[in-house]
Amino acid sequence: MKLPAFFKLSLKYLWRYRRRYLFLFLALGFGFGVVTVISSLKDGMKENLYLSARSHYAGNIVALGYDPGLGIKHHLNGGEIEAIFASAEAADIDTAGAAVRTTLMGMREGTIYFNGNATPLKYVVGVDWDGEASYFKELSYTQVPEPPGADSIFLSSPIAEELGARQGDSIILEARTVTGEKNTGLFIIAGIVEDTSFFGYYKVYISRPALNRLIGFADDDCSLIGFYLQDKSFAAIETKRRALYRELAGQIHTGPLVYDREAFDEETDNVEDKSTFLVTLPVYLSEVAELLEAIDLASYVLYGMMLAIIMVSAGVTCRLILHERNRETGTMRAIGFYESDLRTILQMELCMAALFAMATGFILALFINQILSYTSFNWFPGFEVFMRNGRIQALYIPETMACNVLAVLFMLILAVRGPIFRNSRSPLPDMLAGGVM
Repeated sequence: MKLPAFFKLSLKYLWRYRRRYLFLFLALGFGFGVVTVISSLKDGMKENLYLSARSHYAGNIVALGYDPGLGIKHHLNGGEIEAIFASAEAADIDTAGAAVRTTLMGMREGTIYFNGNATPLKYVVGVDWDGEASYFKELSYTQVPEPPGADSIFLSSPIAEELGARQGDSIILEARTVTGEKNTGLFIIAGIVEDTSFFGYYKVYISRPALNRLIGFADDDCSLIGFYLQDKSFAAIETKRRALYRELAGQIHTGPLVYDREAFDEETDNVEDKSTFLVTLPVYLSEVAELLEAIDLASYVLYGMMLAIIMVSAGVTCRLILHERNRETGTMRAIGFYESDLRTILQMELCMAALFAMATGFILALFINQILSYTSFNWFPGFEVFMRNGRIQALYIPETMACNVLAVLFMLILAVRGPIFRNSRSPLPDMLAGGVM
């Protein structure tokens, strides 16, 4: 077969003309490195946003109770909780865990008092300490937290700084009850969570039974049940949500499926009877969809610019190399090589140079991303939601990396195909004389 021989010949010529390929090697290596940095950081930022949102909203699929007749409208009783778990089992929801939480959402729902100071809260979350132990192990703290108990509370660091409170201090939590009154409880700070993102800025955690008693729920009641799924793709999650909806709708009153925040707010504003809604992260995250679209747009612009630079560099280098090798390619044609053989050898030669350059570019991307992971982005308000453990992290998805390689190779072949075709079709006397292509 010709291909193994062409491969050896291409590798031989690549080594012979390695100095002529230096400019192309540097352009491809740098370009691929930048492309990899752009795509890996974008994927890493979106993944961290997804994980932060999933932890904040307690799962990929959330069964959220809504009772318009209560002062605290997000409510599920014991019978509804049993129906939800039974429906999840019947729908074969492959959960990696479930979270049962009572939540107060809104700046007027809760307030913390300490040492004469008061801070309103946006989120008061009642959790089962044992059931979500793995979640709290993943959080970052200002110091090692104490084991949580019935009277423990975890604060976000901005609240602690605003109040001047430290771990071990006692604070008063005031919350609105189901009847619209105010009730207070005394809690001890067991941990201070380092979270300055918009998900956790004004957020506290206490035990679910303690919050239930504070606001007037029964001990076993909750606001929502979140399911963490093994398959994180949105298509798979939506399929599971529909299966769960079909099972649950036959047992309790269920609100319609919604697909964005606007539709969800409209449904809950008009609901007349107590209902349970099944929502997914796209519903919650529709409020930051524009931010994600801006990230995608910026990355695509930079991606396109680098591919254009690669294409121009490849075209210029190819013309120079082919011009210098006219006699050589002419000799190959004179001894029996077909025009198609010459095109195949030259394209293989350039593709091998590109693969070596991309390998170097990937190493460059690893180095750049390592530097960026130690760079502070505190000057960018709210950027913490895209970081993990206070660092920006790159994510090298095999599918994305394969697309990057194919995109570079496609631009390379597109840039060199014309010059190579013209060179292989040049009159043989002109090629042997070293004439212009």
